[in-house]
Amino acid sequence: MPRLALDGFECHYQQHGAGPDVVLVHGFTSNQAMWLFSGIVTTLAGEFRVTTFDLRGHGLSAAPPAGYTSDIIANDFCQLHERLGLGPALVVGHSFGGVAAMQAALDEPQRIAGIILCDTYFPGLAHLEPNMGSADVWTGLRDSFQAAGIAIGDVVDFRRVFDALPNLTDAQRDVLTQRMGAPGVRWLAQLGPLTTTTAAEDVFRAAGLSAERICQVRQPVVALYDERTPFAATRDFLAGNLPNCRVDTVPGSGHLALLENPTGFVERVQWNLRELASKQR
Repeated sequence: MPRLALDGFECHYQQHGAGPDVVLVHGFTSNQAMWLFSGIVTTLAGEFRVTTFDLRGHGLSAAPPAGYTSDIIANDFCQLHERLGLGPALVVGHSFGGVAAMQAALDEPQRIAGIILCDTYFPGLAHLEPNMGSADVWTGLRDSFQAAGIAIGDVVDFRRVFDALPNLTDAQRDVLTQRMGAPGVRWLAQLGPLTTTTAAEDVFRAAGLSAERICQVRQPVVALYDERTPFAATRDFLAGNLPNCRVDTVPGSGHLALLENPTGFVERVQWNLRELASKQR
């Protein structure tokens, strides 16, 4: 398992293929396995050098107690980029991974040639999404926990989820397994390292990435949002305000396209990467 010592933690990464650099950045509470299981790494490695890595606190990377805002994650990305000797990269960022990618594009623009945002929500655009807690991904989690006798609320608050995990009874685990299935319970189980960190709070801080600053990104951006995205207002803001942005859609999905329609997701990412790469030549 290749690892690099970055500022404050040890980062687990993998590389596959050869060609122009593509970096895949997963979202909050996920890990790089999501890319591998979807088949996207194998698909893209035929024409790109694909780098994936576990964000701090996720997967097989170490979990420092603090430092989970998008500006710090962007710095982690830039360090990894430097240490691996990558060229200007096309970055695919899912959800919070897209926030970090946009921050890196502003902080060290020479490292990023283009970005595909995959159903990304920006804390700095929270005013556009007042009903975030009604998104299917949160209401489904809330209802599963409620069935197990645990209230996590109508407002997205991962601290409540994290605080509940160490105290689950066997009976509650059985209910969650019935409601969420084995994959869902495995997802909960791998959250352990995050529960004692500031991540639950940090990921919802704007960290300087305001609406005004987002609009300063000059690299080409593809706003690849799911057909049933809970963040349509964010998508429309990006399309209307970024100087070099176009919108694309993953059909039959609602924030978790990698799970809900992996074939469609991989197809749209590959097509858009080819388009972005052709403009670099």
